[in-house]
Amino acid sequence: MSSTRSTARPSPRRAPGAWRPWMRSATAMKPERAIALGIIALLFLGLVMSAFYTIQSGTVGVLATFGKYREEEMPPGLHVKIPLVQQVKVFDVKLQTVTYKGHKDLPDMEGVYRKPAIQVLDNKNLPIGIELSVQFTPMADRASEILERYGENYFDKLINPVVRDIVRDVIGKYQAEEIADKRSQIGEEIKVRLAKRFERLPFTLNDVALRDIQLPQVVLKKIEEVQLAKQEEQRLAMVEKQARKEQEIKTIQANTRLIEITTQAKADAEKKRIGADARAYQIKAEAEAVAAANKLIAASLTPELISYKHIEKWDGRYPQTLLSGQESSVLLSLPR
Repeated sequence: MSSTRSTARPSPRRAPGAWRPWMRSATAMKPERAIALGIIALLFLGLVMSAFYTIQSGTVGVLATFGKYREEEMPPGLHVKIPLVQQVKVFDVKLQTVTYKGHKDLPDMEGVYRKPAIQVLDNKNLPIGIELSVQFTPMADRASEILERYGENYFDKLINPVVRDIVRDVIGKYQAEEIADKRSQIGEEIKVRLAKRFERLPFTLNDVALRDIQLPQVVLKKIEEVQLAKQEEQRLAMVEKQARKEQEIKTIQANTRLIEITTQAKADAEKKRIGADARAYQIKAEAEAVAAANKLIAASLTPELISYKHIEKWDGRYPQTLLSGQESSVLLSLPR
């Protein structure tokens, strides 16, 4: 067995510097790769950062996965979503105000919608302009429903038509002439009707205020005439009332004077009566005194006293007449 002696073929030796071109090529590609890797890193970082989002106070977030809204609303705070798959709609749930005023549709502001006055017809088809303001608040827990059913322009699609329809229905029951006098009643009726309608909507009605009612000139003129007639009627009523009052005062004064005269007359009559009674009493007393005196005198006249008085008064001449009888009062003629 012959053994063959194998010898390893020596690897060819490269001349010094043979690897340098390759090394130079690798070194030349490093900046490009670095830029690419940097871009990829930035994209990845941006993708990761886009997964986080913040919901501010007064708003809620609604997640949409491939365009379909989830029924769960995100409250204020920090949240996470799936990048490129989910999008977030920030929905304002603060108080919203719509003002119907003037004749132009002005640009809206944040939380404020400015619309022209609502033009309606009364029950006689006379044009009337209604200026009012409505305040409402979207329900935070139904934000996804609002976006899904009405979109972000829910005011023009839902709120505005509802308000206008109810205002037209309410005003259409009245005549233009009576609307001004029933303003409070009409405003309350609009508020009640809107409140009932909002109960079926994903919104809360906060307030309704009827600002002004713009009536046609023919109606304003008629109302002015009616007001002037009422004022004249009230003036005449006041004049009549004043005249009645003055007459009542005169009657009271006359009655008072009559009472004073009557009272004075009664007082004078009473005074006279008292004086007459006193005089009569005095006369009666005097008469009674005279009678008593005469009675005493009569009781004291005896025949002897009478004869004595006759003798006392006799002047020595004989009388021409004599009394017949002792107690007779007949005088008799005596002869001379």
